[in-house]
Amino acid sequence: MLLLGRGRAEGIAYFGNTRDSVLSALAPRLALWLVGGGLTIGYAPQPISGVKVLFALCLILLPAVVTHALAKRWKREGLWLRYITAAWWTDWVTLLAGLVVALLMALASPQLLESPTGELILNGIEFAYSLWLTWYVARVGLLLRRGQAVLLVLAIIGSLGLLAAVTALFSPDQRAWHEFLYPLLMQQQGGGH
Repeated sequence: MLLLGRGRAEGIAYFGNTRDSVLSALAPRLALWLVGGGLTIGYAPQPISGVKVLFALCLILLPAVVTHALAKRWKREGLWLRYITAAWWTDWVTLLAGLVVALLMALASPQLLESPTGELILNGIEFAYSLWLTWYVARVGLLLRRGQAVLLVLAIIGSLGLLAAVTALFSPDQRAWHEFLYPLLMQQQGGGH
């Protein structure tokens, strides 16, 4: 993970190219989804909570569906299992990078870290790194040209945005992903529906 996270292509060789390796990479995400889903339904046992939980599952699985379709179209289907395994594992590097940036910001200026500006800086750096890492892992894992990797990243972002827009269309007063991730915060703020 750390090799790919630092832009070292040889890191892709450390990931399996089997269904079991894909399931192993997916397991931590599903465990967090189950815990988050349990909290969401536990704090607000209403039908909308079930929708939020299903929405979160779609957000987890949709990038795999989109990238598989593109890999198949570009005749890279044989590389997809290793790619998605690496992609799911290296997503954790983004969180690690965010923690490192937050630590450095806290050491440099604790007030900055607690300010809206600091939050914007931290989220911006983490988002930019995540985009680059998604692009890089796609390029290395599926042996794509630069433009193809950009298209893959845009397809992932577009599909997630479309899913969020469809959800918002059917339930405009809900913020399903935010409330799924932060059920305790929403309850404390009186935002649980």
